[in-house]
Amino acid sequence: MKFSLGGGLLIVLTSAVILFFLLDPSEHSIFPRCIFYSATGYYCPGCGSQRSIHSLLHFDLRGVVQHNVLFLIAIPALLYHYLHPFFNKKFQLNLPNLFYMKATPVVVLILIMLFWIMRNLPFFPFSELAPGS
Repeated sequence: MKFSLGGGLLIVLTSAVILFFLLDPSEHSIFPRCIFYSATGYYCPGCGSQRSIHSLLHFDLRGVVQHNVLFLIAIPALLYHYLHPFFNKKFQLNLPNLFYMKATPVVVLILIMLFWIMRNLPFFPFSELAPGS
């Protein structure tokens, strides 16, 4: 039996979704810990993402926001990116995809860097951006 790359990827992604649905990353040690946080004691932009995935799969938006608010913002951005071609074709539009504009990578990088800095500030309201706040 021969698997294609797409079939194998689908199996891996499905398995990951089931794993994240069944097991809470904050309670099980099989999930990897953040290397940056372990080495420095500071949160990276991705800290809390595994717990956010678990919360999202259980439709707990409050939990998603508490663990990593940037994760919640990324979901509509990804949906936009992948649905944009569909809507352009369906409604015979020719609207440019914002993700392919020249300034987009710089804007995204600046937003991620600002989030990274702000979530490590030890005072309100920025302390609320820390995972689990």
